[in-house]
Amino acid sequence: MTKYEINEQIAKSAKELNSFDDYKANSATNEYNSYLNDFEQNVNELMAKHPENLNEEALQLIEYYKDKYSKKLAFAINKSNSIEAMMPSIMISGGGNFNFRKKEKQNRARENFWNEYGNLFNEDNYYYNKIRNIILNKVIYSDDAMVIEKLEAKIDNLKELQSKMKEVNAYYKKNKTLKGCELLTEDEAIKIMNNIQYHSWYPVPFAPFELTNNNQNIHRLEDRLESLKKLKQRASEENENKYIQVDGLQVVEDATDMRIRLIFNEIPNEKVRELIKHWGFKWSPKNSAWQRQLTRNGIYATNKVLEQLKEMN
Repeated sequence: MTKYEINEQIAKSAKELNSFDDYKANSATNEYNSYLNDFEQNVNELMAKHPENLNEEALQLIEYYKDKYSKKLAFAINKSNSIEAMMPSIMISGGGNFNFRKKEKQNRARENFWNEYGNLFNEDNYYYNKIRNIILNKVIYSDDAMVIEKLEAKIDNLKELQSKMKEVNAYYKKNKTLKGCELLTEDEAIKIMNNIQYHSWYPVPFAPFELTNNNQNIHRLEDRLESLKKLKQRASEENENKYIQVDGLQVVEDATDMRIRLIFNEIPNEKVRELIKHWGFKWSPKNSAWQRQLTRNGIYATNKVLEQLKEMN
């Protein structure tokens, strides 16, 4: 797994401001590595139990979510230590002139942190569950296998980007600089600051149109995702009364690989073959059926084929 940097200096400060014990070098990094090792071990054990489901696309998605977990966990550990380093505990500083208002702000930040990132520190976390669904083959297939899983991953990325752009803009508005912004590397902060100076007509790190365009992409992909999920649900339901009944022909909606299949009792004549080819069906030797992708267009084409076959009979 790719590992990301843990800020040991902030971790050391957080320890010193909250405990009389000395900070052991690389403690935060060791904690990070321990969580990653447990996560990878759990994933590997699951993969070993279900090798039959580990095709190339599944393995690519598993690696994608492993990397997402590693990166998110590193960010969470650094953010947690930053919160703890906001001010000393009362047992370290003593009660005299203790800033209770700042302590309340720290407590709110700590509570918000655990609400947003706490799941990452559990074995049964979001990213492990995503990988488990892939390994257990609980994903929706279409012409591009695992299209649902890929769409969900892309939507997650766009939502993270949207949140990042908003938070970076808010940080810049408050501080008039991006120095010290936890969401950016030093190089990223310098590059964005240079862009702000060059494009003075948008005096913010991320222009309004960037947020609008990204948000529109999120909604577009969510609509597509919802449509595919409905088709998946449809395919899992009983096939009866979905289509016009034609003697000698069975229509099957396959929920696993998202295909509509026309299964004939006998080899169809040339005229029928030309008809079903015209509507986008192709012969599948593996399934002994004429098939096409299960989409709205696929359902429309199937109904047209059945209507014309009924007229021919």
